[in-house]
Amino acid sequence: MKKRILYIIILLMPFIWFSCKEEGRIDFIDDNAPAPAQVTDVKVENRPGGALLTYTLPEDENLLYVRAEYEIQPGVVRNTKSSYLKDSLVLDGFGSPGLYDVKLFSVGKNEKESSPKIVQINPTTPPVRLASKSFRDTFGGVAIDFVNPTKASLAIVLMADTANQGYLSELITYYTSSAKGSFTYRGESGLDPVQYDFSMYIRDRWGNLSDTVSATVTPWFEEYVTKNTWADFTLPGDLPQINSSLPLRRIWDEVYTGDGFHGQESGEAAKLPSTLTWDMGKTVKLSRLKLWPRDQPDDRWKRGHPKVFEIWGSNWPNPDGSMDSSWIPLGRFECVKPSGPGTQITDEDVAFALAGIDFDFVISDFAPDPTIPVRYIRFRTLSTFANMAYSTVSICEISFWGELIN
Repeated sequence: MKKRILYIIILLMPFIWFSCKEEGRIDFIDDNAPAPAQVTDVKVENRPGGALLTYTLPEDENLLYVRAEYEIQPGVVRNTKSSYLKDSLVLDGFGSPGLYDVKLFSVGKNEKESSPKIVQINPTTPPVRLASKSFRDTFGGVAIDFVNPTKASLAIVLMADTANQGYLSELITYYTSSAKGSFTYRGESGLDPVQYDFSMYIRDRWGNLSDTVSATVTPWFEEYVTKNTWADFTLPGDLPQINSSLPLRRIWDEVYTGDGFHGQESGEAAKLPSTLTWDMGKTVKLSRLKLWPRDQPDDRWKRGHPKVFEIWGSNWPNPDGSMDSSWIPLGRFECVKPSGPGTQITDEDVAFALAGIDFDFVISDFAPDPTIPVRYIRFRTLSTFANMAYSTVSICEISFWGELIN
Protein backbone atom coordinates (compact mmCIF):
# COMPACT_ATOMS: atom_id res chain seq x y z
CA MET A 1 0.00 0.00 0.00
CA LYS A 2 2.79 2.43 0.91
CA LYS A 3 4.58 1.73 -2.37
CA ARG A 4 1.37 2.50 -4.27
CA ILE A 5 0.93 5.89 -2.54
CA LEU A 6 4.56 6.78 -3.21
CA TYR A 7 4.13 5.85 -6.89
CA ILE A 8 1.07 8.13 -7.21
CA ILE A 9 2.95 11.07 -5.60
CA ILE A 10 5.86 10.64 -8.02
CA LEU A 11 3.46 10.66 -10.99
CA LEU A 12 1.75 13.85 -9.77
CA MET A 13 4.93 15.86 -9.00
CA PRO A 14 5.44 17.20 -12.58
CA PHE A 15 1.86 18.51 -12.63
CA ILE A 16 2.28 20.15 -9.21
CA TRP A 17 5.53 21.81 -10.32
CA PHE A 18 3.99 23.02 -13.57
CA SER A 19 0.96 24.43 -11.73
CA CYS A 20 3.16 26.31 -9.26
CA LYS A 21 5.32 27.66 -12.06
CA GLU A 22 2.33 28.96 -13.94
CA GLU A 23 0.64 30.37 -10.82
CA GLY A 24 3.67 32.29 -9.50
CA ARG A 25 3.75 33.76 -5.96
CA ILE A 26 0.64 35.20 -4.43
CA ASP A 27 1.08 38.95 -3.89
CA PHE A 28 -1.24 40.62 -1.36
CA ILE A 29 0.00 44.14 -2.13
CA ASP A 30 -2.21 45.94 -4.62
CA ASP A 31 -0.17 48.85 -5.97
CA ASN A 32 -3.31 50.32 -7.53
CA ALA A 33 -5.33 50.37 -4.31
CA PRO A 34 -6.14 53.90 -3.11
CA ALA A 35 -4.83 55.26 0.19
CA PRO A 36 -6.93 54.28 3.22
CA ALA A 37 -9.40 56.76 4.67
CA GLN A 38 -8.46 58.89 7.65
CA VAL A 39 -8.93 57.67 11.22
CA THR A 40 -12.00 59.09 12.94
CA ASP A 41 -13.29 59.88 16.42
CA VAL A 42 -9.82 60.83 17.72
CA LYS A 43 -9.61 61.26 21.50
CA VAL A 44 -6.67 62.89 23.29
CA GLU A 45 -5.36 62.05 26.75
CA ASN A 46 -2.63 64.56 27.60
CA ARG A 47 0.28 63.21 29.63
CA PRO A 48 3.58 64.52 31.04
CA GLY A 49 5.65 65.36 27.97
CA GLY A 50 3.25 63.67 25.56
CA ALA A 51 -0.22 62.29 24.91
CA LEU A 52 -2.17 59.13 24.22
CA LEU A 53 -4.35 59.18 21.09
CA THR A 54 -7.18 56.73 20.58
CA TYR A 55 -9.20 56.57 17.37
CA THR A 56 -11.45 54.51 15.13
CA LEU A 57 -9.65 52.80 12.26
CA PRO A 58 -11.05 52.88 8.72
CA GLU A 59 -12.50 49.61 7.46
CA ASP A 60 -9.98 48.93 4.72
CA GLU A 61 -8.14 45.66 4.04
CA ASN A 62 -5.29 47.71 2.57
CA LEU A 63 -4.59 49.51 5.90
CA LEU A 64 -1.15 48.67 7.37
CA TYR A 65 -0.49 51.27 10.07
CA VAL A 66 -1.24 54.75 11.39
CA ARG A 67 1.58 57.30 11.45
CA ALA A 68 1.79 60.42 13.59
CA GLU A 69 4.06 63.29 12.59
CA TYR A 70 4.79 66.11 15.04
CA GLU A 71 7.44 68.59 16.16
CA ILE A 72 8.73 68.19 19.71
CA GLN A 73 10.93 71.28 19.27
CA PRO A 74 11.10 73.82 16.45
CA GLY A 75 12.55 71.94 13.50
CA VAL A 76 12.75 68.59 15.34
CA VAL A 77 10.20 66.25 13.77
CA ARG A 78 9.26 62.85 15.20
CA ASN A 79 7.31 60.04 13.59
CA THR A 80 5.47 57.41 15.59
CA LYS A 81 3.69 54.40 14.10
CA SER A 82 0.99 52.03 15.34
CA SER A 83 -0.13 48.92 13.47
CA TYR A 84 -3.63 48.29 12.12
CA LEU A 85 -4.11 45.84 15.01
CA LYS A 86 -4.22 48.70 17.54
CA ASP A 87 -6.51 51.71 17.90
CA SER A 88 -4.13 53.90 19.89
CA LEU A 89 -0.81 55.67 19.57
CA VAL A 90 1.55 57.16 22.17
CA LEU A 91 3.32 60.49 21.53
CA ASP A 92 6.32 61.55 23.61
CA GLY A 93 9.42 63.73 23.63
CA PHE A 94 7.85 67.16 24.23
CA GLY A 95 10.08 69.38 26.36
CA SER A 96 7.50 71.89 27.55
CA PRO A 97 3.72 72.21 27.95
CA GLY A 98 1.71 73.93 25.22
CA LEU A 99 -0.44 73.36 22.16
CA TYR A 100 1.05 71.18 19.43
CA ASP A 101 -0.38 70.08 16.08
CA VAL A 102 -0.18 66.38 15.25
CA LYS A 103 -0.72 65.00 11.74
CA LEU A 104 -2.26 61.53 11.57
CA PHE A 105 -1.88 59.49 8.37
CA SER A 106 -3.51 56.17 7.51
CA VAL A 107 -0.95 54.20 5.51
CA GLY A 108 -1.73 51.30 3.21
CA LYS A 109 0.24 48.16 2.46
CA ASN A 110 1.36 49.86 -0.74
CA GLU A 111 2.65 52.79 1.40
CA LYS A 112 0.04 55.19 0.04
CA GLU A 113 -0.99 57.67 2.74
CA SER A 114 -4.27 59.37 3.43
CA SER A 115 -4.44 63.12 3.66
CA PRO A 116 -3.40 64.22 7.17
CA LYS A 117 -5.94 64.47 9.95
CA ILE A 118 -4.74 67.26 12.23
CA VAL A 119 -5.41 67.10 15.96
CA GLN A 120 -4.10 69.28 18.78
CA ILE A 121 -2.54 68.02 21.98
CA ASN A 122 -1.50 69.91 25.11
CA PRO A 123 1.14 67.85 26.98
CA THR A 124 1.51 68.54 30.68
CA THR A 125 4.87 69.31 32.33
CA PRO A 126 7.43 66.83 30.95
CA PRO A 127 9.33 64.36 33.18
CA VAL A 128 12.61 66.26 32.69
CA ARG A 129 11.02 69.27 34.39
CA LEU A 130 8.95 67.33 36.92
CA ALA A 131 12.10 65.78 38.35
CA SER A 132 13.65 67.65 41.27
CA LYS A 133 17.32 67.82 42.21
CA SER A 134 19.35 69.22 45.09
CA PHE A 135 22.93 69.38 46.38
CA ARG A 136 24.12 68.11 49.74
CA ASP A 137 27.49 68.24 51.55
CA THR A 138 28.97 64.81 52.22
CA PHE A 139 32.25 63.14 53.12
CA GLY A 140 34.93 63.96 50.58
CA GLY A 141 32.57 65.34 47.94
CA VAL A 142 29.11 66.46 46.95
CA ALA A 143 25.91 64.41 47.01
CA ILE A 144 23.01 64.91 44.62
CA ASP A 145 19.50 63.86 45.65
CA PHE A 146 16.79 63.53 43.00
CA VAL A 147 13.11 62.66 42.71
CA ASN A 148 11.80 61.31 39.38
CA PRO A 149 8.04 60.83 39.89
CA THR A 150 7.36 59.42 36.39
CA LYS A 151 10.36 57.04 36.48
CA ALA A 152 11.47 58.46 33.14
CA SER A 153 14.89 57.66 31.64
CA LEU A 154 16.93 60.73 32.60
CA ALA A 155 20.55 61.87 32.69
CA ILE A 156 21.70 64.16 35.53
CA VAL A 157 24.73 66.21 34.49
CA LEU A 158 27.03 67.65 37.19
CA MET A 159 29.35 70.52 36.21
CA ALA A 160 31.95 72.84 37.71
CA ASP A 161 34.54 75.39 36.62
CA THR A 162 37.40 73.05 37.51
CA ALA A 163 40.10 75.04 35.72
CA ASN A 164 38.93 78.49 36.87
CA GLN A 165 38.53 79.53 33.24
CA GLY A 166 35.08 81.05 33.58
CA TYR A 167 33.12 78.19 32.02
CA LEU A 168 31.61 74.95 33.30
CA SER A 169 32.94 71.51 32.42
CA GLU A 170 31.04 68.24 32.79
CA LEU A 171 32.23 66.18 35.77
CA ILE A 172 29.87 63.22 35.68
CA THR A 173 26.61 62.16 34.03
CA TYR A 174 24.38 59.90 36.11
CA TYR A 175 21.73 57.87 34.27
CA THR A 176 18.59 56.72 36.04
CA SER A 177 14.98 55.68 35.64
CA SER A 178 14.39 55.24 39.39
CA ALA A 179 11.65 57.11 41.22
CA LYS A 180 14.18 58.64 43.59
CA GLY A 181 17.78 58.24 44.63
CA SER A 182 21.12 59.92 45.11
CA PHE A 183 24.68 59.75 43.85
CA THR A 184 27.97 61.26 44.93
CA TYR A 185 30.87 62.92 43.15
CA ARG A 186 34.29 62.83 44.84
CA GLY A 187 36.71 63.12 41.93
CA GLU A 188 39.61 60.70 41.65
CA SER A 189 40.54 60.50 45.32
CA GLY A 190 38.11 62.65 47.28
CA LEU A 191 37.74 66.41 47.43
CA ASP A 192 39.47 68.63 49.95
CA PRO A 193 37.31 70.22 52.70
CA VAL A 194 37.13 73.63 50.99
CA GLN A 195 34.35 75.42 49.12
CA TYR A 196 33.41 74.29 45.60
CA ASP A 197 30.84 75.77 43.22
CA PHE A 198 28.76 73.16 41.40
CA SER A 199 25.96 73.32 38.83
CA MET A 200 23.71 70.66 37.36
CA TYR A 201 20.83 70.08 34.98
CA ILE A 202 18.74 67.11 33.82
CA ARG A 203 18.51 65.86 30.22
CA ASP A 204 16.06 63.39 28.69
CA ARG A 205 16.66 61.07 25.73
CA TRP A 206 15.22 63.60 23.27
CA GLY A 207 17.64 66.33 24.32
CA ASN A 208 15.15 68.33 26.42
CA LEU A 209 16.75 70.08 29.39
CA SER A 210 15.66 71.17 32.83
CA ASP A 211 16.73 74.45 34.35
CA THR A 212 20.29 74.62 35.72
CA VAL A 213 20.75 74.92 39.48
CA SER A 214 23.95 75.89 41.31
CA ALA A 215 25.24 75.68 44.87
CA THR A 216 28.38 76.11 46.94
CA VAL A 217 29.38 72.91 48.73
CA THR A 218 32.07 72.19 51.34
CA PRO A 219 33.01 68.47 51.51
CA TRP A 220 33.56 66.96 54.94
CA PHE A 221 37.02 65.73 55.94
CA GLU A 222 37.83 62.04 55.56
CA GLU A 223 40.75 59.79 54.71
CA TYR A 224 41.15 56.48 52.91
CA VAL A 225 41.31 53.49 55.25
CA THR A 226 44.38 51.54 54.17
CA LYS A 227 44.01 47.76 53.96
CA ASN A 228 47.49 46.52 54.77
CA THR A 229 46.31 45.59 58.29
CA TRP A 230 43.06 43.87 57.27
CA ALA A 231 42.74 40.17 58.02
CA ASP A 232 40.20 37.36 57.77
CA PHE A 233 38.20 36.99 61.00
CA THR A 234 35.64 34.39 59.90
CA LEU A 235 33.25 33.44 62.69
CA PRO A 236 30.94 30.43 63.10
CA GLY A 237 28.01 30.72 60.69
CA ASP A 238 29.80 32.96 58.19
CA LEU A 239 29.49 32.17 54.47
CA PRO A 240 32.39 29.91 53.41
CA GLN A 241 34.40 30.57 50.26
CA ILE A 242 33.47 28.38 47.27
CA ASN A 243 37.10 27.32 46.77
CA SER A 244 40.62 28.21 47.86
CA SER A 245 41.25 30.53 44.89
CA LEU A 246 38.36 32.88 45.80
CA PRO A 247 38.87 33.55 49.55
CA LEU A 248 37.57 36.39 51.68
CA ARG A 249 40.89 38.28 51.53
CA ARG A 250 40.23 38.96 47.82
CA ILE A 251 37.82 41.65 49.04
CA TRP A 252 40.73 43.85 50.21
CA ASP A 253 43.56 42.94 47.81
CA GLU A 254 43.27 46.32 45.99
CA VAL A 255 42.39 44.52 42.73
CA TYR A 256 39.22 46.12 41.40
CA THR A 257 38.58 43.90 38.39
CA GLY A 258 38.33 40.16 38.01
CA ASP A 259 36.91 37.56 40.36
CA GLY A 260 37.26 38.74 43.94
CA PHE A 261 35.52 36.73 46.66
CA HIS A 262 32.90 34.12 45.76
CA GLY A 263 30.93 32.37 48.47
CA GLN A 264 29.44 28.91 48.65
CA GLU A 265 26.48 28.59 46.29
CA SER A 266 24.24 25.97 47.94
CA GLY A 267 23.37 24.32 51.21
CA GLU A 268 22.44 25.87 54.54
CA ALA A 269 25.55 28.06 54.47
CA ALA A 270 24.11 29.90 51.45
CA LYS A 271 20.80 30.66 53.15
CA LEU A 272 20.17 34.40 53.43
CA PRO A 273 20.88 36.47 55.40
CA SER A 274 24.55 35.46 55.40
CA THR A 275 27.59 37.12 56.96
CA LEU A 276 31.26 37.81 56.26
CA THR A 277 33.59 39.06 59.00
CA TRP A 278 37.04 40.63 58.98
CA ASP A 279 39.41 42.64 61.17
CA MET A 280 40.62 46.06 59.96
CA GLY A 281 43.52 45.90 62.42
CA LYS A 282 42.79 49.47 63.56
CA THR A 283 39.91 51.46 65.00
CA VAL A 284 38.13 53.75 62.57
CA LYS A 285 35.18 56.12 62.61
CA LEU A 286 33.67 55.23 59.22
CA SER A 287 32.22 57.84 56.86
CA ARG A 288 31.48 55.88 53.68
CA LEU A 289 32.23 52.75 51.72
CA LYS A 290 32.55 51.74 48.10
CA LEU A 291 31.64 48.29 46.82
CA TRP A 292 32.78 46.79 43.53
CA PRO A 293 30.65 43.79 42.52
CA ARG A 294 32.43 40.76 41.10
CA ASP A 295 33.66 41.75 37.66
CA GLN A 296 32.08 38.94 35.64
CA PRO A 297 29.05 39.35 33.32
CA ASP A 298 27.29 36.44 35.06
CA ASP A 299 27.64 38.12 38.46
CA ARG A 300 27.29 41.86 37.80
CA TRP A 301 23.67 42.78 38.71
CA LYS A 302 22.96 39.03 38.79
CA ARG A 303 23.40 35.98 41.01
CA GLY A 304 25.51 36.81 44.08
CA HIS A 305 25.74 40.57 43.56
CA PRO A 306 24.59 41.93 46.96
CA LYS A 307 21.30 43.79 46.63
CA VAL A 308 20.41 44.75 50.20
CA PHE A 309 23.14 44.48 52.82
CA GLU A 310 24.10 45.78 56.26
CA ILE A 311 27.40 46.83 57.77
CA TRP A 312 27.91 46.08 61.45
CA GLY A 313 30.94 47.04 63.54
CA SER A 314 32.45 45.78 66.77
CA ASN A 315 35.44 46.14 69.03
CA TRP A 316 34.89 42.90 71.00
CA PRO A 317 32.91 40.50 68.78
CA ASN A 318 31.37 37.43 70.38
CA PRO A 319 33.46 34.43 69.21
CA ASP A 320 30.34 32.29 68.80
CA GLY A 321 29.36 34.28 65.70
CA SER A 322 25.98 35.44 67.00
CA MET A 323 24.56 38.85 66.10
CA ASP A 324 24.34 39.95 69.71
CA SER A 325 24.94 43.31 71.42
CA SER A 326 28.67 43.08 70.69
CA TRP A 327 27.79 44.19 67.14
CA ILE A 328 26.75 47.78 66.38
CA PRO A 329 24.57 48.55 63.32
CA LEU A 330 26.35 51.10 61.10
CA GLY A 331 24.20 51.13 57.96
CA ARG A 332 21.71 49.31 55.78
CA PHE A 333 22.22 49.81 52.05
CA GLU A 334 20.75 48.81 48.71
CA CYS A 335 22.52 48.48 45.37
CA VAL A 336 20.22 50.20 42.86
CA LYS A 337 20.71 49.55 39.15
CA PRO A 338 20.67 52.94 37.33
CA SER A 339 18.42 51.62 34.54
CA GLY A 340 15.81 50.54 37.09
CA PRO A 341 14.22 47.19 37.98
CA GLY A 342 14.26 44.28 35.56
CA THR A 343 16.79 41.93 34.05
CA GLN A 344 18.00 44.28 31.31
CA ILE A 345 21.57 45.49 31.92
CA THR A 346 22.65 48.60 30.03
CA ASP A 347 26.11 50.00 29.30
CA GLU A 348 25.42 52.61 32.00
CA ASP A 349 24.69 49.84 34.53
CA VAL A 350 28.01 48.17 33.72
CA ALA A 351 29.98 51.45 33.92
CA PHE A 352 28.30 52.31 37.23
CA ALA A 353 29.32 48.98 38.74
CA LEU A 354 32.88 49.08 37.39
CA ALA A 355 33.38 52.53 38.96
CA GLY A 356 32.33 51.18 42.36
CA ILE A 357 29.04 51.84 44.15
CA ASP A 358 29.16 54.48 46.91
CA PHE A 359 27.31 54.39 50.22
CA ASP A 360 27.43 56.88 53.10
CA PHE A 361 27.14 56.01 56.78
CA VAL A 362 24.32 58.28 57.93
CA ILE A 363 22.00 58.40 60.93
CA SER A 364 18.89 56.26 60.43
CA ASP A 365 16.36 54.22 62.38
CA PHE A 366 18.53 51.17 61.72
CA ALA A 367 21.80 52.90 62.65
CA PRO A 368 21.18 55.70 65.18
CA ASP A 369 24.94 56.16 65.79
CA PRO A 370 26.88 55.09 62.66
CA THR A 371 30.09 56.96 63.55
CA ILE A 372 31.01 54.88 66.59
CA PRO A 373 34.68 53.87 66.13
CA VAL A 374 34.99 50.14 65.34
CA ARG A 375 37.72 47.66 64.45
CA TYR A 376 35.85 44.55 63.26
CA ILE A 377 33.48 44.59 60.30
CA ARG A 378 30.56 42.28 59.56
CA PHE A 379 29.04 42.39 56.08
CA ARG A 380 25.51 40.96 56.35
CA THR A 381 23.75 40.21 53.04
CA LEU A 382 19.96 40.29 53.21
CA SER A 383 19.27 39.73 49.51
CA THR A 384 21.12 39.41 46.21
CA PHE A 385 20.18 39.96 42.57
CA ALA A 386 19.48 36.22 42.36
CA ASN A 387 16.24 37.09 44.22
CA MET A 388 16.26 33.73 45.99
CA ALA A 389 16.26 32.60 49.61
CA TYR A 390 19.52 30.72 49.04
CA SER A 391 22.29 32.55 47.21
CA THR A 392 26.02 32.89 46.95
CA VAL A 393 27.57 36.30 47.66
CA SER A 394 30.23 37.63 45.31
CA ILE A 395 32.28 40.79 45.86
CA CYS A 396 35.33 42.04 43.98
CA GLU A 397 36.47 44.74 46.41
CA ILE A 398 35.34 46.91 49.33
CA SER A 399 36.96 50.17 50.46
CA PHE A 400 36.26 52.38 53.47
CA TRP A 401 36.86 56.06 54.23
CA GLY A 402 36.62 57.81 57.55
CA GLU A 403 38.72 59.05 60.46
CA LEU A 404 41.48 56.88 61.90
CA ILE A 405 41.25 56.72 65.70
CA ASN A 406 44.13 54.36 66.55
